Amino acid sequence: MINFRPVFLLASSAALAAFLACSFGWFALLFSAAIAAFCAVYLFVRRKKKKPMRGAAAFCAILVALFCAVAAGFQAVRADYENAPAFEGKCLVTGTVREVSAVERGWRLTLDGVSVFNAEGIAAAEHKMYLYVYGGEDFLAGTRVRFTAEIETLDFIVYGDVNASAVLDGVKYRASVSASGAERIGKEFDLFGSVRDGMRSAVFSGMEDEQARLAYAMLTGDDSLMDEGLLDGYRYGGVAHIFAVSGLNIGIIYGLMLIPLKKFRVRAAVRVPVVAAVLLFYTGVCGFSASPVRAAVMCAALSLSDANGMKYDALNSVSFAALAVMLVNPVYFYQVGFRLSVAATGGLIVLGGALSRLFARIPHVPEKLSSAVAVCLSAQLATFPVLLDAFGYVSALGLLLNLIFVPLASAVYAVLFVCAVFACMLPFGAGVLLWLPEILLVLLELPVRAFDWEFLLICGFSFGGFAALWFLLLFFLSDKVNLKAVPKAVGAVLLSAVLAAGMAFQNAAGGDINIRVCSRYGTNLVFIERGKENMLAVTGELDPDYAERYFLSEGNEFGAVFLLCAPQEADQALSVVLQNASVARAYVSADAGMTDAFRTVEIVSESAPFSVAGMYAEFVGAEGLMLRAGGARILVAGEHTDASGFYRADVLIGEAYSAELYAACKPAMEAYFEKTAGKIDVYESGDLQICVKDGIISCKGRGVAHEVRIV
Repeated sequence: MINFRPVFLLASSAALAAFLACSFGWFALLFSAAIAAFCAVYLFVRRKKKKPMRGAAAFCAILVALFCAVAAGFQAVRADYENAPAFEGKCLVTGTVREVSAVERGWRLTLDGVSVFNAEGIAAAEHKMYLYVYGGEDFLAGTRVRFTAEIETLDFIVYGDVNASAVLDGVKYRASVSASGAERIGKEFDLFGSVRDGMRSAVFSGMEDEQARLAYAMLTGDDSLMDEGLLDGYRYGGVAHIFAVSGLNIGIIYGLMLIPLKKFRVRAAVRVPVVAAVLLFYTGVCGFSASPVRAAVMCAALSLSDANGMKYDALNSVSFAALAVMLVNPVYFYQVGFRLSVAATGGLIVLGGALSRLFARIPHVPEKLSSAVAVCLSAQLATFPVLLDAFGYVSALGLLLNLIFVPLASAVYAVLFVCAVFACMLPFGAGVLLWLPEILLVLLELPVRAFDWEFLLICGFSFGGFAALWFLLLFFLSDKVNLKAVPKAVGAVLLSAVLAAGMAFQNAAGGDINIRVCSRYGTNLVFIERGKENMLAVTGELDPDYAERYFLSEGNEFGAVFLLCAPQEADQALSVVLQNASVARAYVSADAGMTDAFRTVEIVSESAPFSVAGMYAEFVGAEGLMLRAGGARILVAGEHTDASGFYRADVLIGEAYSAELYAACKPAMEAYFEKTAGKIDVYESGDLQICVKDGIISCKGRGVAHEVRIV
C-alpha cells in the first residue's frame, strides 16, 4: 500500500525522539523499549515467512539506536545550556563580533570568545552573547569590543517553547549598552563575517537603500535591515519565504554551477566536491541556518546520485537532510524555519505530482500553469498548520501572490546572485553591475506595495497536536498511498471527520467565562470572553510587534479594554491597541489619574463597582481589577497592585508571586506572567487558558492541567 522508504522512517524516529525528549526529559529513552518491541514483532513475522533477516535486523538496530541518540543528544544540549554559569552585578566584558543585525534604535551583535570580569574574578564564557547597542555606527564582523554592563542569562524554555534561536546560535547571555559604552579595541579576521560585510557594502554602494536592503535579505536571509512596513506586506501576502535562504536559492545556485561544469565536461570526481564546497561555503555565509543546510544536503545528494547514475529519490533525500540536521543538533526540530523548510519541501514531493496531474485534466489549462498552481498549493497546504501555530495567521491570498512571486523571485535571485558575486570582487563597478538587479527588485516590490494584503488573513484558531492528523490526511490523499478510489475516499472522509472533531475540541471555549493569559517580555495581556463579548486587560508596557501578532491570532474587536498600569504606560498601551483593534470602551481606575487624550474611543474612569458584559467589575487601586462572573472572583493584578486591603479571590492572575498579595486574597488558583518557582506561570508553560464553569476552575497550558472547585 505504501512504498517503504527507510530514511523517511529514520527521520520520523529522530523527530519523535526530539519531541519526547523535550516533554519527558531522560524518560523519553523508555519509549525506545516500545520501538524495540515493535521491531521484535516485525522480525518475528519476517522469520516466520522465511524472509531475509540480516538487513532487516540491522535496520531495526539502527532505528532504535538513532532514537536513543537523538533523545540523549537533546538532553545533552539542554543540560549544557542550562548548566552554564550566571554572572551577577556589573561586569567588564570583551568579545568578538560574529554577526550583526539591525534592531530598533541600534544593533544586535552576536559575540563569540566572550570573557567576563566581575567581583569574583575573570572567566571565559563558554557560550555566545547578544549585545544590544543603541545608537552609533554599524559594526564589522571580527571587531573586538569591550563594555561594562549587567549580564542577563537566557533560559532553555521561554514562554512554553524551546528558545531555539538562541540555543542554536549558541547564545546564553544578553546585555545592552549605549553606543558610547561599546569600545572597539581591535579586529580579527572572520571569513564568513567578512564575506557578509563585503556583500552588504557592495549592494549598498551599488543600489538605492530600499533595494539594497531587499537584496541583502534575499542573499543572506537577514531581513533585519528592511523597512518593517514593507516586510509586513511580504508576510501578509504569504511570500516572506523569499527572505529565508532555502531550496529556491540553493537550487538556483546549484543549477548555475552545473551549467559551466557540465559545459566543460568536468569529471564527477571533481564536480561533486566543488559543488558541495561552494554550497557549504554559502550556507556558512548565511549563518548555517537550517533551511540552507537542508537544501545544500539535498543538492549534494542529487549531485552524487547523478554522478553515480543512481535513481534520485526526493523523499529519501529530504528525509536524509532533515535527519542530518537533527543529528547535528536535535534542537533544530523546534526551530520554526526548519519545520517550514521540511514541510514545504515534503509537500512539494508528496502532493506536487498528484495535484499537477489533477489540474492538467482541466480543459484548456496550460501545462505550465497547472504545474505552477500545483507547486504553490502543495507547499501552502503542507505549511498551513506550522504557519498558523507559529505566527497566528496565514495569508488567504498567498496562492495567488506566490504564482507571481515564485517565478519572478527565482529569476531576480539568479540575476542578483551572479551580479552580487562580481560586485563583491569588483567593488568599484558595483553601481554598473547591480543596475539590472536593482530594476528587477523594484518590480518585485510592486505587487506587495500595490495592495493591503492584511485585509484577508486566516486566523483565530490553531492546530496544536492535531497538525499530525492534517499531515496524515495530506499523505493519505497523495499518490504515495496505493489504494483504489472507494477505500481511499472512505479513509479520507474518516480522517477528515476525526480532524474536524479534534480541531473543534482544540479551539472550543466551553466555560461561563474563558480567560487566556498571554505574556512576552513584559507585554502582559489577559483576553476575557464572556458570552459573545470579548474584553482585554493590559498590564505593563505593550510591545507593538507582539501586540500586532496577538490581535491577528486572537481577534481585533473588543467591547471593553481595562488598563491596569501607570498613566503614561496606559496611554502607550491604548494607542497600540487602537492601531490593531477596534474598541468600544476603555476603562481605567480613577486612582490612576489618566488624562483622556483619545478621540476615537470612550475612556471611562471608574471609582466604584460597575457592570460590563453581564458581570461585575471593580478596580483595586490603580493597577488591579476584580471581576465577578460564573460564580468566581477573578483578580487581575498589575505590578503595583495595592495589597493592603482584603480582596478574597478565587483566581489570582499577577505579575509574579507576592506574599502580601497572596495573603490578601488567598486564591484557590494562581497564575503568573513572570517566571515564578513552584507556581503556574506563562514564562514556563506558555499561554494559559483558564475556564470557569459549574463551580469548577480549570487551567491548561504546556505541561499544565489543573482544576479546583470553588468553595
